[in-house]
Amino acid sequence: MAEHLQGWVKALAQIGAAVNRGVSLNELLDLIAKTACELMAYDFCEITIPDATSQVLVIEGSYGLSADYIREINERHPMLLHGVRTPTLSGQAFALGVPVQVEDFGSNPAMLAWRAVAREQGYSSMIAVPLNSAGETLGTLNCYTRATHHFSKEEESRLLMLADQAAVAITTSRFRSEQATRISVLNELNESLEEQRELQRQADSIHERMTALTLEGGGVRALGGALAEILNRPVAVCETNGTILYNTDRDGVSLPTALLANATGLLLPDVMSSGTAGLLADVHIPDTPATLTVVRVTVIIKEKVVAWIWTSGKVSELRPLDRQALERVAAPLALELLRTRTVTEAEWRETGEILFGLLSGSGHASTALMAQAAHLGHDLSLPHALIAVRSEPLNEGALPYWLAATFARMARHVSPKPLLGSYAGYIVALWPLGPTTPLDEVRGIGDELSRIPSERAQSTDRAHAAVTGPVTSIADYPSAFATARGAVQLAALRRRPAEALVLSDLGLTGLLLQVPDVSALSRYADDILGPLRANDLARDQLLLPTLSALIHNNLDATTTAGQLHVEEDIVVEGRRRIEDLLAVDLSRVPDLTRIATALEIDDVIEARQRPRTIDV
Repeated sequence: MAEHLQGWVKALAQIGAAVNRGVSLNELLDLIAKTACELMAYDFCEITIPDATSQVLVIEGSYGLSADYIREINERHPMLLHGVRTPTLSGQAFALGVPVQVEDFGSNPAMLAWRAVAREQGYSSMIAVPLNSAGETLGTLNCYTRATHHFSKEEESRLLMLADQAAVAITTSRFRSEQATRISVLNELNESLEEQRELQRQADSIHERMTALTLEGGGVRALGGALAEILNRPVAVCETNGTILYNTDRDGVSLPTALLANATGLLLPDVMSSGTAGLLADVHIPDTPATLTVVRVTVIIKEKVVAWIWTSGKVSELRPLDRQALERVAAPLALELLRTRTVTEAEWRETGEILFGLLSGSGHASTALMAQAAHLGHDLSLPHALIAVRSEPLNEGALPYWLAATFARMARHVSPKPLLGSYAGYIVALWPLGPTTPLDEVRGIGDELSRIPSERAQSTDRAHAAVTGPVTSIADYPSAFATARGAVQLAALRRRPAEALVLSDLGLTGLLLQVPDVSALSRYADDILGPLRANDLARDQLLLPTLSALIHNNLDATTTAGQLHVEEDIVVEGRRRIEDLLAVDLSRVPDLTRIATALEIDDVIEARQRPRTIDV
């Protein structure tokens, strides 16, 4: 008896030592199953615990059972805990929390479903003992004998003691697993906090560096260079009007030419991907041999996008520090652009004052005006072309930054500097000319100015523009502007395409626009066209528009009828009445020339008298 008790004490000590060593749960359960077989002289033993869903009991520890048997039970004949009419012994013990036994599978009708399995494995008797722990059942300890056997109360008591050890082992293992998981999570959290702290430190360092560069007056170039160094990627900074403020490659890698050439064209939503991260966004570049994606960072001043920072790759490819650097540099860059904008707008206000003095006539022979212009880099002693573009209403003399910046980009390589401002509802540019520069070469500048988008919405719509000059004297600027304004209004009256006009494009009209006093011309037009005006005032049919359309269409009645939306017979009758009233024959060249000249003069007079009322 003492020797048997000593064996139990030793066995329990081994189990306790294994628990303390932290061996795996399966090893512990195998050891407990082996101990039960050796101490109780049983043939087989297994320990079952519920699966993750608590629907079946699975064998997790065993002794004496074949691997095939364990696999067969776990995979094909699991011990169901719910939904069966006749539960297994293990299921009963697990549900009731008390030992359940079968002395003979062969004679017990309740075990008919398990009789074949018992015969195949070679056991006749079985006892299932619950693994009870703190108000719950953790599993079962199942013991088998080949010979028919009745399990006594003393055996049940000893098996319950082993079951308690198994319950302790399971509880300890779960606790250790949960503890290890918790420690792992805490370690990961600690590492994450350390990484975030280091990232924040580096980001703060970047912010301090960028702010210092801004305060030192390093400008956009210094900020862009520092960013390229941090990212180790090419970087470009451009304004929304397309002006490239900074561009650099990195280790031979540069940004796509298509991007730098058409940055403003990438505003459209259809080129934006869904991948965004705050100020950062992926942008797909069109018109390239292969689909290219770059990262765009928005620079904002007063809730308006004023510039973009570009770099290669995708947002998802950036390191966390790279993202921080891109987001942190946006604020210093906005401050730098705001400073530049303030200086530029102050300069444009002064330029507007100069332009007002020139075009209003208050600056005739003013040496002070020339000196003020020279201070800003303009040389009014040189010949200039005057370009006038009809615009939306602007503050007199002042220009919005979007317009000033666009013009600055156009004129950045021109010396001395061209002068730009707004006057009388027009954008006016004075472009310096060389001694032999033909006026027609400035037409392209007028075309560019006519494409400048409106302040409210970016657009490619064009306005009418006129180029006059060369202006060689300050005293001639008012008349040059009046001529250009008249050309713009005349182009609108005649519904010409919106483009830049040189006065020579208008033929005789271009010469007439330059006549200072049109009173004699007005009398000439009245003498010739007076009968038609009197008719149009007294009758329903307007003959003057019919005459103008006929001459414009080379006297073709069919085309004229289509243009005026009337029947051809009406046009033919109108021509007959015109010729009767004016006592002319439009088929004769002298008569046609005289009438056409009078109409040209009439258009010029209307354009000169109504400079602000025509929608262009």
